[in-house]
Amino acid sequence: MSSFLESAIKASAVRLSHYIEVHRGHAEVSFAEHVEQRRKEKVAHASSFRLIYLDTLAWKWLADYRQGKPTLPAAVKEFGECIEQAVQTGRFAFPIGVPTFFELDSMVDPATQGMLKILADELSQGLCITTYHDRLGSELKMLRTSKLGQVEGLEGFLCSPIEMMGIPTLSLPDFVKEYVDQTTFNKAFFDSLYELPFSIQLEVASGAPDKKWDNSRGIAGLNDGKVQHQSDVPTLNAGIFLELKGGIEAWFIGEGKALDHQQITLDALNAMNHWKQEPASRALPTMRILSSLYGLMRFDPNRRYRKGDPNDFLVAASALPVAQALFTDRKFAALLSDKRIGLDKFLDCVVVSGPEEMSQYLKEQM
Repeated sequence: MSSFLESAIKASAVRLSHYIEVHRGHAEVSFAEHVEQRRKEKVAHASSFRLIYLDTLAWKWLADYRQGKPTLPAAVKEFGECIEQAVQTGRFAFPIGVPTFFELDSMVDPATQGMLKILADELSQGLCITTYHDRLGSELKMLRTSKLGQVEGLEGFLCSPIEMMGIPTLSLPDFVKEYVDQTTFNKAFFDSLYELPFSIQLEVASGAPDKKWDNSRGIAGLNDGKVQHQSDVPTLNAGIFLELKGGIEAWFIGEGKALDHQQITLDALNAMNHWKQEPASRALPTMRILSSLYGLMRFDPNRRYRKGDPNDFLVAASALPVAQALFTDRKFAALLSDKRIGLDKFLDCVVVSGPEEMSQYLKEQM
């Protein structure tokens, strides 16, 4: 265990005792209510910033720039300078989502990884975005309770770094429950980890035995399936429907729940009907973004999946409902601007591509 991680764990242990005492007197507040309140605090913190989501390439440019690599193109150097100036104003934050976390973790060069830990803590301002699986669960609940007319706040998206991979809880043994009840402990445990920086996630992941993220994994299978089933997708809406239905099914499988195919089909039809009736609706953004992008890929015979596409689609689902701007590459920016899926009808996020345009955007906002 690194000294950095060991120190963080010790600090959290000290905070745990403090927070247990804090929460003992508030038994009327449930754990879910407490997490919701902390999310609202996170949103209040985020409201003072212009939120910009950086794709992984932009993070890599910044790490190279900070390390003073001599071969950087002039446009990338200017981008690095603009980011430094933007951070100094105190008016910008760069939240991080799970797909970008996976890609940052896959950069195993020690110098790059070390610099990314520093940059992520400086730039993110402790703002992260919940997993797409959690988002699908929340949106499915809204869909089935007919709450599509309600405007969903950012507390459904923004979270602390420790929540990125799920809200942390521990099941206490009986002898510990004689000292503290489970709800009080869960709230205290959550608070003691809530303050940990994003770099902790990278530190823990770097020592994990799991395979690193591979952007080429699964691409061949996606293209094979696209070719085999192209005739099943006569229209774009058919492609979107199939992908939406498949995404909902995947959520139930991930939860270990039984599949009710009739109900899931009805869910997908209800969502698509709502979007058709109200094209500017902001309801179910994760479902809509992912099914639109995958649906377009399935429908358009001239498009093939390329390395990194699935992760890019998750980046879009993470960033577009939250950030004022998404910094990405030109290829993905072109896909996001495709008028056939009309993401601009219900999203305000500006998609900025290439280091020159990124620098120009930052200068205009400063």
